[in-house]
Amino acid sequence: MADGDAGDDRSAAAKWFSSDVGPAAEGPWGWRLDVVTLLAVIGESSIAEHAQTITASIFCLFPRIIPAPQAFLKPSRPVRMPETTAKMTGVYSGVTLDTVGFFANIIHPLDELQPFAFQVLEISHTDRNNAGGFEVPQRSLTKKGSFFSRRSHNGSAAAGQPQGLGLPRWGGRLSDDPDKSRSDTPTGTAFTSSRDVEAGEPKQGITRRITMKEKFQDFAANPTLVNTSGRPAVPATLYSPLHILSVFSVLLTGGIIGFAARWQDGTAIIAVSLVALASSVVGWASWWRPILMNRSHNNRVPAGDVIIRTREGAFLLIKCTEEVARELYSGTEECEYHVSGRAYRVLMALGTSLLMISVILLGNCKWYTQIFIGSSYIVLNGVYWAMGLLPKKYFWDLSRYDIKDITPKEAENAHTTTSGDPREGVKSFTRTLWFAIRETKRTAWVNRSGAAPDTPQWRKWLAEAEQAAKAGNMNWPAVARKDEIMKMREDVEVNTSPVSSDDTPQRAFDAAEQAVPATQVQHWDRRPNDGTL
Repeated sequence: MADGDAGDDRSAAAKWFSSDVGPAAEGPWGWRLDVVTLLAVIGESSIAEHAQTITASIFCLFPRIIPAPQAFLKPSRPVRMPETTAKMTGVYSGVTLDTVGFFANIIHPLDELQPFAFQVLEISHTDRNNAGGFEVPQRSLTKKGSFFSRRSHNGSAAAGQPQGLGLPRWGGRLSDDPDKSRSDTPTGTAFTSSRDVEAGEPKQGITRRITMKEKFQDFAANPTLVNTSGRPAVPATLYSPLHILSVFSVLLTGGIIGFAARWQDGTAIIAVSLVALASSVVGWASWWRPILMNRSHNNRVPAGDVIIRTREGAFLLIKCTEEVARELYSGTEECEYHVSGRAYRVLMALGTSLLMISVILLGNCKWYTQIFIGSSYIVLNGVYWAMGLLPKKYFWDLSRYDIKDITPKEAENAHTTTSGDPREGVKSFTRTLWFAIRETKRTAWVNRSGAAPDTPQWRKWLAEAEQAAKAGNMNWPAVARKDEIMKMREDVEVNTSPVSSDDTPQRAFDAAEQAVPATQVQHWDRRPNDGTL
């Protein structure tokens, strides 16, 4: 019946906002919710942001509705984890890279560093027994432990074998002497090594008992390790907000199916079941675990300290062992998947087919079921978007590492004006660079990273800065001395070589070559072409 027909007893509002009217109309005023199919695929950006964490544990296999499941439907899988652009250089190794690893950026988010800030962190392995993939026999710290350890090995110790063989757990600060090995891996001790940090056989020695929470967490990250002594390097934390949301989504999916059964909506039951099955299929295809690079030998190596320079001129010094540096900084963080590449393509095709069929069925559900499904997708989209506001440290278990902030007090406020001195008291790139040199007592990394130009003036300044740092001159006027050196004539005052040639033309002073930093940190999006997440 038309809106203007006689006998229409609807209100004025119903005449203006009603849809189809008739026996086939189910909703109030004849409204339909065919747009629920659109709600099911909205929110791809929010899901893509959490895709790597969602598929890093067994929770990705749970059948559930998830907004925008097409975010997981990719033609190829990432081979590495996403990286952050910054100039990173090994203080003693000289290794220079243009990016910082994924987990390293979670430990110390570079975007939180203020311009010209300076920070020093000390990172070591919490459990030396799992440092760098080596399992180290450890000495008991109590008499009671020594007694039980002797009883556990055939009741007595072997003849001629020293008691308490092993190494103590890591304690105290790392050595500041670069000539001393700062390695978590001991030398001269009988133990075996493995190339995979998650592989290995049970070794003799006393180790910390794994808690029940860690057992569940390790099983969720990689169930194949339950019968071995290996543990995942950096698993997703058990109480991750995404894990909690996954369980909630499973319960919500079951509620929708039960509600549809109550209203005898078979179409909705099939549609929601197919969506849940599609999420499990694509989750299985993308299920992965991170693989960190580790050392395969126990030879002595220099300290693994690295220094990171951001585009805003901030410096971050990491004091760590070579094992930590390989895992977080100089090594590659690769993705190891549970299914092969060919199986991945088959599962992607299956997931795509299930998703297309479910979208068609969702548009043919009954009115009240569509209300429930649409509301569920709206709530889930909002929650996933809100999770993007949380720091990533809440999603990953980084208890493998012990992090300490050991920034010197006089350098804690490098990003602010600290005094009325117009040179040394004002924040600047030169002052922060001096703080970094004062802490490392070396300047080779400055040239390797392009933090300063390779000109006679800057070479002279760097030489004086290194000399002052090694002498412990904490109040060396770095900025004032830089200004003085930049005003010197290159041919007379900067060059101290007695050999000179009158026939060689002197090059005029060029201010452009004195600008710092010499090499800028370039921003680019590495995700589309290099296979990262």
